[in-house]
Amino acid sequence: MVHEITDQTFKETINQDGLVLVEFWAPWCSLCKTLAPILEELSNENSDKVKIVTINVETNEQVSTELNVMSLPAMFFYKNGKVVGTVTGFVPKQTLQDAINQLQGE
Repeated sequence: MVHEITDQTFKETINQDGLVLVEFWAPWCSLCKTLAPILEELSNENSDKVKIVTINVETNEQVSTELNVMSLPAMFFYKNGKVVGTVTGFVPKQTLQDAINQLQGE
């Protein structure tokens, strides 16, 4: 299950053990809407490998500004609070699955 986080819960979320994928999105972003069901599938299929969360840049500007998020959707992979990978724009499910498999094993 994909969870929504906020500026206030961001640091706590990315500092969890294991791999965390944070998707930055906005309600007006059509590619974000297309990506949402794919992230939900990946979350359900990989619950033992990765925690997938989303953050709305319209209502949570602090983190997206700090990370200089300029294009949506933007996905940041975190491990122990550090960025270990990024993906910008819409990509196929398999591309994200491959990234999860690679980064989770590192």
